[in-house]
Amino acid sequence: MEDRERFTLLRITGKYGGSVAVELDESGAPGIPDTSGELMVHNDFVAGITRTYVEPYDLTPWEHVLNEVEAGRDAVWRERARVAEIGIRLVDREDDQDQITVTVADQQTTRVAISLEVNRGWIEEQRALLHGIRKAWKHVHPTASR
Repeated sequence: MEDRERFTLLRITGKYGGSVAVELDESGAPGIPDTSGELMVHNDFVAGITRTYVEPYDLTPWEHVLNEVEAGRDAVWRERARVAEIGIRLVDREDDQDQITVTVADQQTTRVAISLEVNRGWIEEQRALLHGIRKAWKHVHPTASR
């Protein structure tokens, strides 16, 4: 069986381990991400993967979360939505790094919070990943580029 390409929408990785990521599956068209994929959480204590999906209209709220955190405010992506929400809280900001807490919660029973020390450029990295998904979807899902 041939492995299909994965498309990363977000990948927040701590300098000393731990990560949260959303990777989308390849659709039937090569080079185009599907709306379904996996949400992955990992640190020394817990590791989990769950199926998820991302619609084109989810991209602008994700960009808003990045803007809010960059401005020093806590933010939640897909709060009270149909899939697991991802919250980011800026705990501390130093010259070259941020201390953040990423919370992943479903609407039923599970909530996980992971503290990560990340290099200062992590928000720009997330924006580049977001741009990549928007670019790949622009002809298939015109609303993704907004």
